[in-house]
Formats: sequence, structure tokens, C-alpha cells
Amino acid sequence: MTGWHTILKKKPDLNLPRGKEMVLQAEDKDYERGLLVKLLKNGGYEMAYWAGKHEPYPVEVLVDGKSIKKDAKKVTMKFHPEMEKKRDEK
Repeated sequence: MTGWHTILKKKPDLNLPRGKEMVLQAEDKDYERGLLVKLLKNGGYEMAYWAGKHEPYPVEVLVDGKSIKKDAKKVTMKFHPEMEKKRDEK
């Protein structure tokens, strides 16, 4: 059985350095494509799909299975507020 629950028990495949955009490439025989991912200073993430060149390329974005935008170029995920509280308490 595969899915998110099995990934949660696994060690990281890659550590993202804060503030540096990383290029991830898909294992694909027909196209060069993948993701641009950046861990932001505030703890959030900025992500973009790329195809051909390492620059944002329009792609449909779904959140919880619902289409949000058909031609998004960049997606930002914010730092979770409860995690921020715990970080501030330390």
C-alpha cells in the first residue's frame, strides 16, 4: 500500500536550504519538466512547475481536489500558524 501515510514514516529524500530555489526534475523519457521549490525565510514554501526551461510554466492547481486556477505560475504555501506559535514559545 502506498500513499501519504507511508511517506510520513520515511526519512527525507532531500533537505531544502532556506532561501535557495531548488530544481526538481521528473523522471520522464519524453519531456524535461519538474518543480521549482523554495523554502522561504518565514517558513512557507514557494513552488512552480517548469517545462523545458527552469522557469515557472502555467499549470492547473488543485487544492483538496478542487481546481483553483487553470494557469497558475507560482504557488505559495504559508507557514502553519500553530507551528509558528510553538516556534515563538521556544
